[in-house]
Amino acid sequence: MLQTKKLLALAVVLAALISVATIAYENYIQDEIYQESADHLLETYGQVAKTFTLFAQRNWNVLADWDSELQSIAEEKDVAALWQELVERKNSWQYSDFYMFNEDCQFLTASGRQGTQDNIRSAFLKMYEKKEPCVSAYIASSDQRKIVFAIPLSEAFTLDGVTYTGVAVSYDNEVVERLLGEVIFDGESDCYITRVDGSILLSLEPETEFSEGMEDLFGFLEAKTMMPQEDQSRVQQDIAETKSGSAMCIYRGSKYYLVYEPVGIKDWSIVGAVNSAVVDSGMEKVKRVTILVLVILFSMLLVTTITILIISMRARLDRERQARQQVEDKKKLAEQLFQGMTRIVDRFAVGDLSKDRYEYHENQFDGPIYPETGRYQDLLDGITKHYRLLGNAEDVHAGRLLTPEYLRSVLKTEQDSMKFEYCDQDQNIYKVMHVIPMEWDAEGALTKVMMIAQDIGERVALETMANTDGLTGLFNGRHFGTVLQEKEKKKFPFVLFYLDLDRFKPINDTYGHDMGDKLLKEVAARLQRCIRSKDHAFRIGGDEFALLIGADLDEAHCQQLRDRIRQELSQPFYLEGQVLHVGVSCGYAAYPRDSSRATEVRILADQRMYAQKEEHHGGGPASGPAKR
Repeated sequence: MLQTKKLLALAVVLAALISVATIAYENYIQDEIYQESADHLLETYGQVAKTFTLFAQRNWNVLADWDSELQSIAEEKDVAALWQELVERKNSWQYSDFYMFNEDCQFLTASGRQGTQDNIRSAFLKMYEKKEPCVSAYIASSDQRKIVFAIPLSEAFTLDGVTYTGVAVSYDNEVVERLLGEVIFDGESDCYITRVDGSILLSLEPETEFSEGMEDLFGFLEAKTMMPQEDQSRVQQDIAETKSGSAMCIYRGSKYYLVYEPVGIKDWSIVGAVNSAVVDSGMEKVKRVTILVLVILFSMLLVTTITILIISMRARLDRERQARQQVEDKKKLAEQLFQGMTRIVDRFAVGDLSKDRYEYHENQFDGPIYPETGRYQDLLDGITKHYRLLGNAEDVHAGRLLTPEYLRSVLKTEQDSMKFEYCDQDQNIYKVMHVIPMEWDAEGALTKVMMIAQDIGERVALETMANTDGLTGLFNGRHFGTVLQEKEKKKFPFVLFYLDLDRFKPINDTYGHDMGDKLLKEVAARLQRCIRSKDHAFRIGGDEFALLIGADLDEAHCQQLRDRIRQELSQPFYLEGQVLHVGVSCGYAAYPRDSSRATEVRILADQRMYAQKEEHHGGGPASGPAKR
């Protein structure tokens, strides 16, 4: 469930990122499209402005020339000739008609029409209002839109009793559009000539986009379009300063580019309004296709990423499931082994080193020899009180090897274990303990161990029987060689005493073998009193003995021990009513002081013993030991 939530969260995040990236890209591309289209439109309407300027100047120049010619003629026939010249130029100029007119809007055309007409009145009156050359438009009686260029005459001209004060030339709207560059953007545009205050001097194609009869561009933009106020202010300021620029507005649900360029005549500007769909259709299509491709790519990336994550998650879940199964199998196997082990071991305990607790299980006796649970330190105190180690560390209590500090220093991995043999301090009880690590904390410190105890008394008894002299109870000659080899292998220092009894053979011959055996037992008992419990006493054979002292004794101590042995064995023996006296010849050698090889130490001690025996016999040949 948690993994599913994570995937959903990731999918939402990726989808959000894709949406944000798509929107950001769309906005960026839209800005680029706007800038590129606006630049293109400005360039287009810049050319239109130049063309219009030239066209207006040409018409005003022609009208100025006509004014000059009128002022130079005096007869009507000359006027008729001039009219005829204008008629002949009509096709080449493509104008609609040529006028002379006055303030009462009476007019006379080159084609011979005269009179007044309301349709053209506004065009004539505009010139008188401005008192300067002007351009205007009107709708003729034929419903055709006309563009009129007019200038006042320098001097009034009277013809047929009518005084005229202005001349003008008119064009069909379509002709002007064609002369200015054909139909801009296939008629999907409006073109206006405006003054700095936004008033419209001339409009081309007003029927296609913006409202017909519009006189104030700024008022129309504010009242009829959706356009940010800052953009409106910027457009007004630019046109007032005859600067070029562009903006975007919305009219009747459609977007329009609004571009403006100064015309170069007075303070006029040409303003173009073009539907964005006409300008941007190609780029919008590219944008939509690009965004669609990006969305598809991002979606594929999203699906691929989620698929990879799902596969990875499933693989990880499979690995975790397999790992859990392995742990469960291992745990089950461990429990089976543990249950089997608990049936065959004598006793075991699980110690929690971090919590100072233990659990104890007894399988050998009817009742536990320790409380079944308690402080781990109390368990160590009990072990220390009752047991000591066997081998070369017999003076070390077993509990010292079970302290948390020592266990953590030697048990660092699952493969590590510890084994030692120990015995009871007072009773003839021998055991072996295996310590196995069980748990570690997050820092890798050992926290829990299992201690398994097994009785080895029977094995010790058999080993003791095999290594013990049957008569005296001392270690025998076979074990003597084993102990020497072990000492040399472990490089432990020792002193070896070789002993041979003096005058034993006469006693054995006089009193019999039974008395001799009893004497040998007493000698063995006295030798045991001369050494420590961790030292060794051997009967090599007959009346020959050896003592192995596990210590690095100097010469003075060696001589003291030799004198003690001689004194102990020189005391009389009281056996079956008889007082028996024997002596002893003793030689010793120290390892590694006298030699670094145990065999050479043995030979040297033996040689010194026989040297002393010769002294005891007055320098004569020494008799060999009595053989049993």
